[in-house]
Amino acid sequence: MSDKLDLVTAYLSKLFKHKELVAAAYHQGVVAKGDDRYDGRGLYELHQARTLVPYAQDTYRLGSSLAKHFDEVLQKEQLYAAVGANVGDLAHRLPLLADAVARANLEGRIDDADLYTDQFDRGVFELADSISGALQLLRVMADKKFSNVSTLAEKRRQNEFYIERAKIIGDALLLLQANGLMEILEGVPNGERLIFAYRSQLDDQLPEWRSSLLDITAILKAYLFRLRQVEPAARRFRAFALFLKRTPDYVPPEIDEIAEPPSWACKAAGYCLKSSAVVTSAENSEILVDIARSILPAKQQLIPVPRVGRLELDLNPPAEDVVEIKPWQAGLQELLRTATQAPASVIEWKRNRPYLAAVPNDIWLLCILHEQSLKLQRSKGIKFEDVIVAGPFLSGCLSIRDILISRATP
Repeated sequence: MSDKLDLVTAYLSKLFKHKELVAAAYHQGVVAKGDDRYDGRGLYELHQARTLVPYAQDTYRLGSSLAKHFDEVLQKEQLYAAVGANVGDLAHRLPLLADAVARANLEGRIDDADLYTDQFDRGVFELADSISGALQLLRVMADKKFSNVSTLAEKRRQNEFYIERAKIIGDALLLLQANGLMEILEGVPNGERLIFAYRSQLDDQLPEWRSSLLDITAILKAYLFRLRQVEPAARRFRAFALFLKRTPDYVPPEIDEIAEPPSWACKAAGYCLKSSAVVTSAENSEILVDIARSILPAKQQLIPVPRVGRLELDLNPPAEDVVEIKPWQAGLQELLRTATQAPASVIEWKRNRPYLAAVPNDIWLLCILHEQSLKLQRSKGIKFEDVIVAGPFLSGCLSIRDILISRATP
């Protein structure tokens, strides 16, 4: 571990030594030997460290990964930024790493299993960071309404491009939900680290990401709709401006000379005038006095003072309420009591109980989910498996069609 730390420290020291050259490469785009105060030695060392890559003859550019990091830190806007470009590949990579960890543990290769676990942890963090950064950049672009471009056509093309990027991120989130990665991780031997990394970095963040993605997509689509509405009006304005440029001596006709008003004059609604009295004016004082005299005085309502009573003994006390067990409560108790090791569908079990016929299936599933979330002593040792079907695209909904219940092996 100390050797690895020494290598990282040496690399950072090299970057600090040539920090002016790195900054020049980022801001200028390219650097040459004349920008190096060490007469080319700094270019050579940074090239060996893969910080600079050859660009043209005797010139170098900053490495793409480091330049991307600087863009994210400095929040530099880019046209058609590759937001969320790698989230799909990272989402497909995680099941492969989990399978590699399981195979290494089953074959007794402990060192390889630790290496694959570290790779899975880094992959999960990289995917979470990519999704979070992409959503943050998309929200900034949507809120700023693509201020880095000036024309209407460019704004529309940028908007359509980022809608497609949002779709890529949505596909990755849907893949994380639909591939059942948590069930795969639960079956990996010694996979506690995998489950902790996946749950803390991805699974707990999925609802927030879905909500944020839906908000961003709604903003982008609404703004694109407004752009498509503005375009015809902008085309007419440009045509009128071109007409005025070609005919500088054009004078619009007087409105009184036109037999019928033009069509554009009928589109705007007229002003609705309302009158109101000026109460501070001395001219209206007599009228206001007469109005005030005509107002009848308000009647005062007398509230009687309550008399002091006395407490009397209730000779007919109400009967005590008897708690009646609801049908779904009795059915839930029977279901937990009769559960076996073989998984059984709760919907099929309910069909065989006539006293549960009045209970709808969705209400029955909600009762089972509520019992599962309570984690009471009576449901200890009972295993619940949700049968989930993905909802419409970008809806963020998962439909639970059925629940399989079984008793864990003692």
